[in-house]
Amino acid sequence: MSIKRKKRSGFEERMGEVLEQNGFLYEPYSVPYVIQHKYTPDFTLGNVLVECKGWFRPGDRQKYKAIRDSLGGDNQLIFLLQAPLKKVSKGALLTMSKWCEKEGIEWFDCPEELTDYVMSGDYQ
Repeated sequence: MSIKRKKRSGFEERMGEVLEQNGFLYEPYSVPYVIQHKYTPDFTLGNVLVECKGWFRPGDRQKYKAIRDSLGGDNQLIFLLQAPLKKVSKGALLTMSKWCEKEGIEWFDCPEELTDYVMSGDYQ
């Protein structure tokens, strides 16, 4: 017995009336996909990639998680935040610094502290 699922639009409803009668299934599974992009870090030193951020544009958080996840070996993404207490988006409770912490991404708001951190080798 097949389960009748509610369609997402009137158009899908109308098309489903014909397609399902001919054996088509509605949303039976998901297909993962990857969108290929290139990232140019603002600054680098060895295997440290530094991104200077004043705010997150729509889609940035997803982008930076993908960048973090795609870095191989000893590479590390570090944020230099202009305003660590700024909200990640309008109406959000999460700040930029808390988002970094939640995602396991180091952040600084002072270039000297970032430099000390990298030069000490603590990031490795």
